[in-house]
Amino acid sequence: MNIKLLSATAAVLLACSCCNAKQQPAGNAGGTPEGVTVSDVGQDTKLITIRDDDGAKRMPNKLFYGESDSAEVERLSPEGSVESSISCYIVETQGKKILFDTGNGAARGGRLLDRMEAAGITPGDIDILMITHFHMDHIGGMAQDGKAVFANAEVYVPEKEYSAWLALSGGNAKAAIETMGAYGGRLHRFGYQDELPCGIKAMPAPGHTPGHTVYQTGKVLIVGDLMHGFDLQIQDLGICPDFDMDRKQAVESRKKYVDYARKNKLIVAGMHFPGNGVKNSL
Repeated sequence: MNIKLLSATAAVLLACSCCNAKQQPAGNAGGTPEGVTVSDVGQDTKLITIRDDDGAKRMPNKLFYGESDSAEVERLSPEGSVESSISCYIVETQGKKILFDTGNGAARGGRLLDRMEAAGITPGDIDILMITHFHMDHIGGMAQDGKAVFANAEVYVPEKEYSAWLALSGGNAKAAIETMGAYGGRLHRFGYQDELPCGIKAMPAPGHTPGHTVYQTGKVLIVGDLMHGFDLQIQDLGICPDFDMDRKQAVESRKKYVDYARKNKLIVAGMHFPGNGVKNSL
């Protein structure tokens, strides 16, 4: 084989090896850690998705039956269950790291902190913590042994959600309020007309809980528990999971923000959307 042919062959092999390196799946050496994805979503803005759960997560059809929807649910979801996830999001913008929800917490099997560490982010790096609502798979990672996990974070929670849980009785309500108390003077209970840091826009989306809230930051809309079984509910926005406290309000909120995202061509991140939880369009 002549020298020119050998050189050409070597160049092709080198180019192919470079292409393969760029396409390494998450979790491989040199790639993004398992359970973490990073996306550029605007000028100097990154969206980091962190899966708080391990492996495949599916929700059975029966969770969406309601009083009269069972036949429709089975027709739209013939596999008998719907792919889901538990995801949290970090938005890096304006020199700040903003964490949206905290997952279940390590004591309940949550992987948020492990995967943050794998991505080179410590709890102390979080500047701002935004909470969509007070269910434990969203606030379970906020405190450990009664102490704040995110020691430097200013925490923002909807006043409507805080007040609703304060008025409830039972262990979950007590645990939620105690979790908020771990942050002392760094806890900010906001109204929807209040100005939030880094231009974040908070919007009411009641139904799942009384003060369930969605957040917009740039072109990203973080929708909390607007949907639990995306592939099912996007086909019929009137279908609700058992977790929605007020089904009528939940349907109204779901329709409102799906329409809002479509009209404004937003990237949508849902805490229980399948895969990495991010949809570039609805």
